[in-house]
Amino acid sequence: MSNTSNASKNVRRFLLLFALGIAYGFMYVMPYMKSSFYDQMIAAMGCTNAQLGSLMTAYCICCTVSYLPGGWIGDKFNPKPVLLISIFGQAALSFLFMFTYKSYTMAVIIWLLMGLTGGFAFWPAIMKGIRLTGTDEEQGRIYGIFEALNGFASLLLSFIMIGVMAVVGGSDLITGFKSALAFMGGLSLVSGVLVAILMPKDAAYGVSEEEKQKKITFKDYMSAFKIPGVWIMAVLVWCYVTISAVASYLTPYSAGVLGMSAALAASVGTFRTYGCRLIGGPLGGYLADKTFKSVAKEQLLGQLACLVTIGIFLVLPGGTSGGLLVVLLLLVGIAMFLCKGTYFSIQPEMGIPTTVSATAVAIATFVGYIPDMFVHTMFGNWIDAYGDAGYTKILFYGVGTAALGAIAALCAISQSKKVAKRKAAEQAA
Repeated sequence: MSNTSNASKNVRRFLLLFALGIAYGFMYVMPYMKSSFYDQMIAAMGCTNAQLGSLMTAYCICCTVSYLPGGWIGDKFNPKPVLLISIFGQAALSFLFMFTYKSYTMAVIIWLLMGLTGGFAFWPAIMKGIRLTGTDEEQGRIYGIFEALNGFASLLLSFIMIGVMAVVGGSDLITGFKSALAFMGGLSLVSGVLVAILMPKDAAYGVSEEEKQKKITFKDYMSAFKIPGVWIMAVLVWCYVTISAVASYLTPYSAGVLGMSAALAASVGTFRTYGCRLIGGPLGGYLADKTFKSVAKEQLLGQLACLVTIGIFLVLPGGTSGGLLVVLLLLVGIAMFLCKGTYFSIQPEMGIPTTVSATAVAIATFVGYIPDMFVHTMFGNWIDAYGDAGYTKILFYGVGTAALGAIAALCAISQSKKVAKRKAAEQAA
């Protein structure tokens, strides 16, 4: 009976993670939909390229400034209602845009509001919700599985949307665009219902009753800023975000400098972005929980893997075999997701209590995603100014960032030992 009960709980947790993955995919596919449906948006909205770019600027600014207060919300309130409000709010914004897409002013307002639903409330809450679905010993696998399911859901969502637009819209870009918006809104509603059904109100594996009952105060919120592990986690996120930006330039570098066909480079780049999540996330979680018994040690492996794989590109000659480039590009992707899949699962090891988990995630996200505001522009300027030599600068920047990540991981290992000693002393007392 006990085994049956545990199996049932595990199935329920897996389904919950899948529902959260769908919700996560939708939450960020919608504001970033120009990446896949650029021409359709231009045709439907009648806006300029600059105006379309400004929508993302508005969204990113709103997300960035709302992460920190959103962390407090995520810790102050149970994550379930916060998630549901965010998911259903995003669905409403999708339907609203479907009826008002011709108004650029409304589009700006909607993208700003999506910054609130996705950055202010949803992001810290979902990260905390994921943490609460497993014990401290399962964090690597829990986050790794979620990363894989998120990648699968995002990939599936993109392909289904393309299919919907092709079948419903045909050559009519506007009709296809509106049908995609309706589909996304409907899918968001479904994911919200699944989260409402599958996510227990008070489920928190490995969390003491004292922690469950504790009400977070402003003092607790501010205490998160004083935890060294929070800032170590922030540096790890910073390094991943930067390395991810570097990896995005490996596609044009492989095609334009190393001689890989543009079509093959684009295909491999797409799979690296989505498909490698299915490998790197679970693998990182397994290594963290089962092999190393430490997320910090797994992060060290991931950062060193990024350093080596990116570094190899520095010595590759023009005309390198396409097969070898495919392997190397995929290895970079797997190395990246070894890092991304588990960096938030390091919280217990860093001594970050569940009471301020959302705040810790918000701080790490706020700091860690700062590179997104400048590295792409900086890298583009390097290529414009130095030509092919600009790519060399980008690669060296990536190697240096991975080295910084390895140092941060070593600091994490040291901090984890201190936390373990403190816990042992508290238990002995």
